[in-house]
Amino acid sequence: MLHRNFKDKALKLMRWTLNHEESPSILSTTYNSLISILKFFEKKEDSFGKLALLQEIDQIKDKDFKIGIESLKSQSDVKDCSHSEFTNILIILSNYYSLVYLKKLHFRLKYTIEDCRIVELNFIFKGLTKLPKAIRHLLNLRILSLRYNQITEIPEWISNLHSLESLNLNMNNINNLPNTLGSLQQLKELTLWKNELQGLPSSISSLKSLKILNLRLNQLRMLPEEFGNLQNLEELNLHDNKLTNLPISFSFLKSLKELNLSWNLLTTFSKQITELKSLKLLDLERNELSTIPPSISSLTSLEIMNLCDNKLVFIPKTIGKLKNLKILNISRNKLKTIPETLQSLESLEELYLSENNLEIIPPFLKKMEERGVKIHL
Repeated sequence: MLHRNFKDKALKLMRWTLNHEESPSILSTTYNSLISILKFFEKKEDSFGKLALLQEIDQIKDKDFKIGIESLKSQSDVKDCSHSEFTNILIILSNYYSLVYLKKLHFRLKYTIEDCRIVELNFIFKGLTKLPKAIRHLLNLRILSLRYNQITEIPEWISNLHSLESLNLNMNNINNLPNTLGSLQQLKELTLWKNELQGLPSSISSLKSLKILNLRLNQLRMLPEEFGNLQNLEELNLHDNKLTNLPISFSFLKSLKELNLSWNLLTTFSKQITELKSLKLLDLERNELSTIPPSISSLTSLEIMNLCDNKLVFIPKTIGKLKNLKILNISRNKLKTIPETLQSLESLEELYLSENNLEIIPPFLKKMEERGVKIHL
């Protein structure tokens, strides 16, 4: 009983300290102690613990939590407090303590609270070198932005955030990702542009809900063989990496609508790309491509294709079958001729041809201009 009374008294004291202390080290010790006490009461789940926690939430005056805890504050009979209600109290207190702690350490922290749960955190420009450990207790977090910091690694405990739907780590110094990242089964958007990644864990292919993946401006030399398992992926940005080829499974990305592979080291327009029938945007600018396969005609949903700044010497006649193509950029290549089938592109609005080695200006370009196509020579 003495031990339990101590926990009760400690809870009040620690809460007061968390709200009034300014020292980072003391705040850290206090916060960790509060979380430890909550876990102690969670294990016991007796009437004493329920009473202590009900009294604790009664002391919360924060406007972000006030409305959500009104119904719980009305629980006067401890015996009637169900397991789910008790769990809810623990979640509320954990989120409350975490928010107070994080706001103390990070000036003007941006956040969103729904039903007494922190669902969004934005640590933009906070000078972080690592993820704040308090985040691991926020199991209802859906959106986490840590862009524009100096973070070098992602901790293994990132897998705790099983409700996470969007993770933004743009503009940091991250050089590798943990295998546990693949446990984030609700993740829909992952952005990691401008980091130091040289490879990806194979577990990234387990992100079944992922729709948007932005890895531009890294140092990636290859993608995992299982990459094609991301069958719900709709947007993939790999601009400015060091890719020389694509895994065979890449052709399984049947939901992909936007693919940016510009500024890489690709020498071959791979067959895997021509099997992506849902593609609407394809950007292969500044690679080392010399030819385009006739099977390009299979990309019938394509609306924008950028092949600028390669080493193309030949464009297949089958390109004329891309009936939905609106913008085609084949400038800055080594083309001496272009196929007459370009005039079959009935949806075309803009055609870029400058800085090639065209021997003559084909007469059919004039006809295309007459029907409203903007030709850039």
